[in-house]
Amino acid sequence: MLQWRERVRGGVQVSVVEQGPDQKAEPVLGPLGCSPGQERVYLTLLALGGERIERLAGVLDLPLLAVAEDLAGLEALGLVAREDAADGGRYAAMAPDVAVAAAVMQRQLALLNVQSRIDALMQTYRGRASGFEMPAELVRGLGEIRECFVRLQRTARREVLSFARLPFALALESNDTELEMLGRGVRYRAVYERAVLAQPGASEHLRCYLDAGEQARAATVLPSKFVIADRRLALIPVGADQEPAAGCLLIRTRGIVDALAALFEQVWDRSVPLQRHERAEPDSDAQATFSGEDLELLALMLAGLPDKALASQLGLSVRTVHRRIRRLMSLAACTTRMQLGWYAARAGLL
Repeated sequence: MLQWRERVRGGVQVSVVEQGPDQKAEPVLGPLGCSPGQERVYLTLLALGGERIERLAGVLDLPLLAVAEDLAGLEALGLVAREDAADGGRYAAMAPDVAVAAAVMQRQLALLNVQSRIDALMQTYRGRASGFEMPAELVRGLGEIRECFVRLQRTARREVLSFARLPFALALESNDTELEMLGRGVRYRAVYERAVLAQPGASEHLRCYLDAGEQARAATVLPSKFVIADRRLALIPVGADQEPAAGCLLIRTRGIVDALAALFEQVWDRSVPLQRHERAEPDSDAQATFSGEDLELLALMLAGLPDKALASQLGLSVRTVHRRIRRLMSLAACTTRMQLGWYAARAGLL
């Protein structure tokens, strides 16, 4: 708080206003563009209710010119006003609930104006003539992330690798760019987390990509979510919860992209294939015994989907799923699902 102090000037004792010990922190009005000196003048006027500049300079124990400059700045901010301009006038502080609130609103409008120009500034940044590329670029907003995802795929000439886990910035069935690039001969390999395969309609949408040539596998849990194009560029969420809205990093650093690609290969080798033509040459008896529907059921089961999710993906009842699994176990002479999975792998069915 401001405190009154007694000072002696030229042998005369006078009262002046000084800051108390609790005012050492950052000024309250600093974010509005107020200097510490201006804030002190404003708070003094609040306490006095209004004063002429000469008297105010004496109370503050400051040079007249310094107080005049502070008052001019406060007038520009709308925090003080002159009551009588005819003879230099008295200065009075405006009520904080009006003046400070108005100054806050003006600052907010100025910041919103700056924010509205960010997109234009980013266009200048991306199109700079030097051609210099940053090692990583933060991409924010779902619209920008979707566009970046599409551009990244279209830069690929050989291969696109991806870890697919929820939540998605682009719906599973909406990646028309993948179908386009597959048609151009670009190889796609994707590992899907079990939770993705359990989503309603996921099996049908995934089958569309498999028919177009995607190579897919399933894992119970994935360590992250990313897309890699030609082992040159990678797009990865920045949030710990992998939420796209938090933003994504477009990475160009070769070492980081190589590390992500190596992680992909390790997980790929341990995951369950989701398409029949990807398996090794099967045993002839097993091939004759297991139908395509049986193999699809096996792949989803080994990916870890619960029976209810299996039924949903295959368009069957849970009871029918149980009956088919028992039939497969009988054909393979197995007593447990784990033994059935081992049989399918040994026979080259998956």
